[in-house]
Amino acid sequence: MIRYINCFRKKAGMTDEEFRQFWCNAEYNELVNEVALLSGATRHAKNLTLKVEATQRLIHDRGMGAPYDAVLEYWWQDAAQLMPLYESPEAKALLDRVSEYQNQFIDLTGSTAFFTEDDS
Repeated sequence: MIRYINCFRKKAGMTDEEFRQFWCNAEYNELVNEVALLSGATRHAKNLTLKVEATQRLIHDRGMGAPYDAVLEYWWQDAAQLMPLYESPEAKALLDRVSEYQNQFIDLTGSTAFFTEDDS
């Protein structure tokens, strides 16, 4: 199983509530679903970080940096088809729409993305 994980930070000066409104918006949900459908993802998840005392205590006790504000994940059985798909005109148009929406509320330079492989 291959997983794509995208960890996001909100734009500077944006409140948690403002970020949540963009993140939970129906337009963004539709874009995330379109990416999953177009890419053939077997599963996807869109999660917000909980701003709770337990998180802050864990970070403090372990000497960690600030958590990301949200995480977006997609899963595939096989990622071999992703690069040709990524370069297709349809995918490019969809990713442009996703980027346009995300640029309203996400600090992309402070965010990160990567692929993982299930080793079990």
